[in-house]
Amino acid sequence: MIHRLLQIERPLFIVDTETTGVDSQKDRIVEIGFQRWVAEGMTKEWKSLVNPGVPIPASATKVHGITDLDVQKCCECGYLRIDSPVNDLTERSCRCEVYRPWPTFQQLAANLAKGFTDCDFAGQNVRFDLRVMAAEMQRAGVEWSYATARIVDVGRLEALAVPRSLGHLHEKYVGHKHDGAHGALSDVRAAATVIAKQLETHPNLPRDLDRLHAEQWPNMIDADGRFRFIGGVACVAFGKWNGKSMKSVDSSYWDWICSSDFSAEVKKLARAAKLGRFPNEK
Repeated sequence: MIHRLLQIERPLFIVDTETTGVDSQKDRIVEIGFQRWVAEGMTKEWKSLVNPGVPIPASATKVHGITDLDVQKCCECGYLRIDSPVNDLTERSCRCEVYRPWPTFQQLAANLAKGFTDCDFAGQNVRFDLRVMAAEMQRAGVEWSYATARIVDVGRLEALAVPRSLGHLHEKYVGHKHDGAHGALSDVRAAATVIAKQLETHPNLPRDLDRLHAEQWPNMIDADGRFRFIGGVACVAFGKWNGKSMKSVDSSYWDWICSSDFSAEVKKLARAAKLGRFPNEK
């Protein structure tokens, strides 16, 4: 598998989340799953539903199948707690002696932050998962960043000009459809299989994670891709200043970024830019 095809120098987490929507800064995680890989092989596989603390929109449930009722159920038996606030109890009530409701992200945050440190990440559209986790960590008051992580994305390993879903790639490389799409651990397993098949099929892909990361995300300064190097110069990579040198940007633009819904890393770069400090290409 992956550990035989990549040079894994520190833990590589293949991660997937299911959420209440597609806004990585505002929406909440309702399920998370991962595999942990090291040079010797996979050491852990884990998943959990997560109570987001807000209603799950019907549009999100249509994608991943997780409802408000699901995140209120008991971990031990899968039934509703007998004192559940839900009025319409259409299922048998939970009577477990040890009641463990599905956790909130705040309850998981400290352990996840500790595990997801000094490591790398992989998955399908994994930057979204990392952004939404970073926003959840910030809400939970837990310091965490993936800025130094090397990232392997299933879609980026394929020709970028021909976008494909995880289901398409699974059918292409594995030979049958990915039936468990949009379940966190199911998608993690599918992504791990597809990445391994991609590396086996395309021997020209780098095995070194530094090179693999660099070729997937060329010249990016921050993890969200809001700034990048163009011809060795640090430039804005979005909005009205797209393609312009950071040194030429009006000071009020940095104030706007710092007061708006951007990641902590982007705001840190904006604050430094306002003080006349700009990134230098290595």
